[in-house]
Amino acid sequence: ETLGLSTHLVSALKKAGFESPTSVQSASIPKALEGHDLMVSAQTGSGKTAAFMLPALHRIVSNPQRPRGVSVLVLAPTRELAMQVGDAAKTYASQCRDLRVAVVVGGMPYGAQLKALSRRVDVLVATPGRLMDHLQSKRVKLNTVQTLVLDEADRMLDMGFIADVDQLAARMAEDLQMLVFSATIPKKLQP
Repeated sequence: ETLGLSTHLVSALKKAGFESPTSVQSASIPKALEGHDLMVSAQTGSGKTAAFMLPALHRIVSNPQRPRGVSVLVLAPTRELAMQVGDAAKTYASQCRDLRVAVVVGGMPYGAQLKALSRRVDVLVATPGRLMDHLQSKRVKLNTVQTLVLDEADRMLDMGFIADVDQLAARMAEDLQMLVFSATIPKKLQP
């Protein structure tokens, strides 16, 4: 509540057993709520997912004129991480009316992903390669994305996804909020 999050998000957090923010959440959430771009380095298990997802969800639920299309795009380097982030987003958004989260990742059948993308999606969590597939097949558009999150950016760089990330970001609005979270921030990503 002290961080200024929507009552729907606070309600979901209480229901999920959250009592107080971690240090990375206390430092990041207010700045993200103000619309700042962030580059945050914090250890695994420090609460990074909530630190980027809560302000992104707040931005959606606080907008009475919600755009029709993806508002938040989270890119993760692996299927497992993307699925964890998707599950966390669904938990945090559980008390938000009509907010949809979809996960598209490689190594999984297309059927469920196609079904999810055929409906309105507010938050899309994806691995870069599979998202590029869906983008090239015109199953998803990124022109309505307001917040782009790079989760574990160091691993994405190590895995060679940076060119895909550049191509994806080029399809988004110029006034995009960028939230980069990682255990370490590689020199290539530092401003």
